[in-house]
Amino acid sequence: MKKLIIFDMDGTIYLGKDLIDGALETFNYLNKNKIEYVFFTNNSSHSLESYYTKINNFGIKCSLEKNFYSTTEVLISYLKKNNIKDIYVIANKFLRDKLTDFNLIKTYQKDIKIDAVVAAFTTELVYDELRNAALFLETTNAKFIATNRDYRCPIEDGLYIPDCGGMCEWLRLTTGKVAHDLGKPDPEIINYFLDKYNLKKEDILVVGDRIYTDILVAVNANVDSVMVLSGETKLEDLKKYDYSPTYIISSIKELPDLLKKI
Repeated sequence: MKKLIIFDMDGTIYLGKDLIDGALETFNYLNKNKIEYVFFTNNSSHSLESYYTKINNFGIKCSLEKNFYSTTEVLISYLKKNNIKDIYVIANKFLRDKLTDFNLIKTYQKDIKIDAVVAAFTTELVYDELRNAALFLETTNAKFIATNRDYRCPIEDGLYIPDCGGMCEWLRLTTGKVAHDLGKPDPEIINYFLDKYNLKKEDILVVGDRIYTDILVAVNANVDSVMVLSGETKLEDLKKYDYSPTYIISSIKELPDLLKKI
């Protein structure tokens, strides 16, 4: 039996405002069988409090301090460890407000040198932000840092909106610079949970809907994974990749039955 399950949220537990069928029953099963779980999101555009409120309002038993993690904390830690201070940021107001320990450059100027361009998921994007970021990347030695590489974000009715990875791809095609991603699929995230819970790799299971983030982080960290088909990745998409999930289920509703077998 697995001891810790790391869940993605968007596309795995819910789609926009809609809880995926069977999710509540699955978490009741986990609680009954004393299987620990955490929620990790690559989306840095909302506070962990907002995710906690959303999950809690669905009726899923959770704790803000114990169960929720995002790339916001990873980003701040990375910037401080690498002594990065002057940054140009493409992000929404929430993340900008979290970066008060850093000098946020407002616009591109030829005589300004910066340490990094930081890109994150945002629904407040304007063209000038992409323009400024591209010019800084082209004319300085600034690092290019992204909170995540998700290309699109699933919402209600099987639809998608652009995510951080798509924006970074636009900048790559413009500048030739490739972003260093801090979220999934970086295996350090898994290592963090291994240490925090004092577990072995065989004790952990990653559950998500994106083959190139949720599943790849498990592959990179050599832990088991479950791909749900309720979000972005569909069965036919697996042919495009040279790696695959350990298990595939149609949705989170089937997770309890799977856990009984592994």
